[in-house]
Amino acid sequence: MLPKVANQLFHHTSRAVVTIQNQTGHTLRNVLQLQSSSGSSTAVTGWGSSVSSGGSAHSGPGPSKFHTSSRLHTTHNGSPLSASQVRERVEKLAAFRAPSTHRSQNLAPDPSSDPAQIVRSGFGTYATLITTLTDRDYENYEAVRRAEARLKRRRRADLDQGAEEEERRIASLRGDSHFASAYALFQTAAVNPNSQFPLHVYNKLLRSCVIHANADAASAVYAHLEKRSDLNPDAQTYISLIATFANRKDIHGAEDTFQKFKDASRLDAVQWSFDALRSDAHDHTQRASQTAVWNEMLTAYFHCGQPQDALALLEQMMDAPSGPILKTTDIPPPSSATFSQAVTGFCQLGDVPTALTWFERMLQQQEPASANPYEPTLVPRRPDASSWTAMFDALADEGMVAELNRLFVRWLQIAPEDGISILSDHRDSVLAANLRFMDTRADLDKMKALELLDFLSSHVLPWETGAVHFTFQRETSRTLCERLVMQYWRFQHPEQALDLATQIASRQLQVLQYGQAQETFDSSKTQWRIEGTRRFVTDLVTNMLSDSNISLPHLLQLSALLADVGALHSATFTEACLNAYALQRNNPTLSLASREWEALLDVILAGDLDSTASLNTFVDDLLQHSVDISQFSEHAKGQLVRGLSSNDLNSVRLLAQLGEPFASRYTELQHNQQSPTVTTQSLERPSSRDETPATPVSSVQLHPSARIDSAHSHLVGEFFPGGNKVAVLSAYQRFQNGADKGIYPRAIVVARLISALGRLGETEKIRDLYHTAQTVLGALENPKQWQVSGWFLVEDHMIIGLAHAGDVEAAHVHRQRILQQGGVPSADAYGALILNVKDTTDDTSNAMSLYQESQSYGVVPNIFMYNTVISKLAKARKADYALHLFQDMKARNVQPTSVTYGAVIAACCRVGDAASAELLFHEMTSESTFKPRVPPYNTMMQLYTHTKPDRERVLYYYNALREANVQPTAHTYKLLIDAYGCIEPVDIPAMQDTFAELVADRNVSVQGTHWAALINAWGCVQKDLDQVLAVFDSIATHPTTSQRGSPMPDAVVYEALINSLVTLRRMDLAPTYLERLRASGVHMTAYIANLLIKGYASNNQIERSREIFEALKDPQEGVAAPHNHAPHQNKPHFAAPVPANAPVFREPSTWEAMVRAELGNGERDRALGLLQRLQARMFPPAVYQRISGIMLDDSVSPWSSSSVDSTATSLSSPSSS
Repeated sequence: MLPKVANQLFHHTSRAVVTIQNQTGHTLRNVLQLQSSSGSSTAVTGWGSSVSSGGSAHSGPGPSKFHTSSRLHTTHNGSPLSASQVRERVEKLAAFRAPSTHRSQNLAPDPSSDPAQIVRSGFGTYATLITTLTDRDYENYEAVRRAEARLKRRRRADLDQGAEEEERRIASLRGDSHFASAYALFQTAAVNPNSQFPLHVYNKLLRSCVIHANADAASAVYAHLEKRSDLNPDAQTYISLIATFANRKDIHGAEDTFQKFKDASRLDAVQWSFDALRSDAHDHTQRASQTAVWNEMLTAYFHCGQPQDALALLEQMMDAPSGPILKTTDIPPPSSATFSQAVTGFCQLGDVPTALTWFERMLQQQEPASANPYEPTLVPRRPDASSWTAMFDALADEGMVAELNRLFVRWLQIAPEDGISILSDHRDSVLAANLRFMDTRADLDKMKALELLDFLSSHVLPWETGAVHFTFQRETSRTLCERLVMQYWRFQHPEQALDLATQIASRQLQVLQYGQAQETFDSSKTQWRIEGTRRFVTDLVTNMLSDSNISLPHLLQLSALLADVGALHSATFTEACLNAYALQRNNPTLSLASREWEALLDVILAGDLDSTASLNTFVDDLLQHSVDISQFSEHAKGQLVRGLSSNDLNSVRLLAQLGEPFASRYTELQHNQQSPTVTTQSLERPSSRDETPATPVSSVQLHPSARIDSAHSHLVGEFFPGGNKVAVLSAYQRFQNGADKGIYPRAIVVARLISALGRLGETEKIRDLYHTAQTVLGALENPKQWQVSGWFLVEDHMIIGLAHAGDVEAAHVHRQRILQQGGVPSADAYGALILNVKDTTDDTSNAMSLYQESQSYGVVPNIFMYNTVISKLAKARKADYALHLFQDMKARNVQPTSVTYGAVIAACCRVGDAASAELLFHEMTSESTFKPRVPPYNTMMQLYTHTKPDRERVLYYYNALREANVQPTAHTYKLLIDAYGCIEPVDIPAMQDTFAELVADRNVSVQGTHWAALINAWGCVQKDLDQVLAVFDSIATHPTTSQRGSPMPDAVVYEALINSLVTLRRMDLAPTYLERLRASGVHMTAYIANLLIKGYASNNQIERSREIFEALKDPQEGVAAPHNHAPHQNKPHFAAPVPANAPVFREPSTWEAMVRAELGNGERDRALGLLQRLQARMFPPAVYQRISGIMLDDSVSPWSSSSVDSTATSLSSPSSS
């Protein structure tokens, strides 16, 4: 792209030329004729300076206007530009426009390209404009070439995502008309018989002719050059001409040009230079130039499908005498580039076996490839880099895996000697070809597959840290590595799969550390690399979870791998681990290593719910299996210390292994059980905010040897901003190394490092830094205010770090310290505290309490603080307050982000405030910074599908989504099916068409929610049992079902089926389908039980309802029921299945269904008994009040008017992601 400044100059230059034309009525041709009559010295100044303003009509050949770009305007309302102004702006354009660096490095020096000489020549303005346009044309060509190569590599790796966008970009680049504009300028100038251009202008025009295969234009440019008696063409001129005819498949035109070259050479009428000539080859310029032209003719024969003629030409070159001096009439001997082009030519013709024969003959040679590709050699040398690339690509595309692997091993052996680097593209080609081979060979023997996988792992993947090019910034490399690991898993080698995944991730982290230490990596792209590594691990976890037989040790190894790369545990993964552990924990043969126990601890603490009960169980198991926690990592020890109770005997007994103060605390607790009158003392860790003494500024003491070093501050502070885990931990190590020598960074650097470590959960390092920070503050004694500001800064970042690390109580200690010293925490600190409020029942009130405190102290909220508060309000359905804060932030000129808009829109939709949601959506899409994403569109569609049914509005937002080029998700299709199938008037054909579109959409998989939506439409809306059963029975054999990794129909589909049976009062069919559910290995959910309770109760079978209710289990107090919500989330279809024999836990809605059932059958006393049991379960007051409120409704029954609609909505109502 042209820089903005250059675009502006180009715009003004074009306007200047067109303005002169319009004001004088003369074409550029007329102006040039005036130039010729007044001499070359006045050629440029003749533009508009000596021509009258009388406007006559255009006459004669040639265009009256030219357009250098479709983006340029041709109107001008100012005064005419003088010729000097035009020249000045064109010169600035050329100066500002930076050509491609790789191109400019190879251009041979040309004295005639000096800007001053161009301008003095009288046609400098034309030359500059033509040069600029053709350079831009070449850059577009190079961009297209790179994009096409990238697209080919992605398709070779079966990566189709983003292909359409890449193709659109290629089409856009090809649509630019820079060459047409440059050639139009040339034609206009060429009309003047005195027009003259430097040689490089002719060659750049011819270069564009090659790109566009425009033989007519090439002939015209060359004809103009031929007329010049003062200027001879060079080798590049003939190279471009031959290539142009070859691209047109005109071999006769290429041969004629080649003959002209030989004739000109005999007459010594050729300049010996060409673009690819290296600067260090000037001693052999003529020989290299001749060889380059002959090589181009060789390539032309291959390009036109005439390999016999190409080989005949090569024989002539090989038969040529090789002497120290090459005459212009001699045939040049071949070079390594000649043989390389022969191999490439056969590959391009599709004759890969012949290319391979040539290539292997070259491999047998003793001499390595020459550094100078035009150095003459009658005996072929070993292949150069371009030959290797062409051969590898051809073998990969042809699927010749054995030959490809054999050559790759050979290349590994000789690459160091030949000085050729094996790049990521080469490794990707080998990986892609082998993986495609394994995917397509269903008969592949397991031993052969394992042998092939071991070859790829040990030979093709780079393991040396110095190979910094193979990183997961490249999606192709990452995806191929994922597929390689999953091939091990597919062929039932899980240990090798997990070991390889661990080695790959570890190597990626080591490369990042090495690249940063060597300053090899661009810091702006380091985050891409670490995120690519995390994506590699999380994708593997997702894929491996599709295997229902995955073992506990394998799950724990995945957990450790997630922790190593700093990736989060998903809810699905956490649940799978805990399920597997629950089934194995009582197994007497269970044996876990310390690393596996640590991984299990990470899983427990990663859960969204209160982990107290799970931690207590974990402690019991550690004691039962006599696990020595002193062998745990410091991180794991810190998690145990923070998470376990100081008053629980078993917890402190376990922690006693860590020494004091836990050993004394354990003895104390044992003694207290025998003598309750003895008082207890708490651990050193504070248990409340007020028990921790403040560290006032006045207590900071100066360390005698401490000094603050600016260079060290810069070294440690390199991680900021946006540092990843590797960068942050590296900064901490640098800090420690300096501290050992009494050298410290500035307080701001220490503070930033504290908060960054907090985001990584490194609380022990935070506390160590905080202690050391007192030394840093002591070194700031003079002036005193530096120490004061530094102290507040450190305390503030302690709040941020500890809050993000999950130690909110400790974070509040530092909040109190700041307040006690008369300061106020920052908006970031309050935002971190609000974000990490952990009490789920009082989440909103606690968040608002902190927000109101911040406002009472005059804290100005930033976008982070606003977003956290608004999100808390949105989840609590407090839309009014959320909107109030939203307007407040705009009044303070805080720009809302997509997160802000998403939260506020969702809050409005949850309470049915369609008007506000519509207004906010329009406001969001009108923002100049808005980038369309699917969640807000789905949110609006869901509003008008379930909350305020209006199909027209649903389709409005769906069409808006498509117009914004946003890919629909599975939830989008589900909402469309509901809109057509449930909103009156029902449109069944449109519903079926939508389902067909879903099946045809390769980017979205058919999920249980879609089948459930169809069943719900036929059963609960259309009341057509036959269609319900027909749809249900068709699922197992549907083509999309075979693509899934989990059973289908799933629990969501069975829920929809049972709901239809309840609606149609056909509970006699329920036992049959419940038996099918159990037999298929699908775990029943509480939502299915709710429907059965309602159905049997309405059928006067209340005892059956009671049996179902009592067969369910209660979860631990304060913990949400597991196994029920996962099927309803917008998760991929390959989420880990719940074991069919796992217990089914009651939901609050289960209690509500049973209370309604008892009341509907006149059993009020039984309903009261249920409420007493419910109250004893310590549900949140809001839940109890909602269920007990049913007792006040005289019309209560299991068949309330909204039961069908509400159940249908609950079947598959995920978040609108």
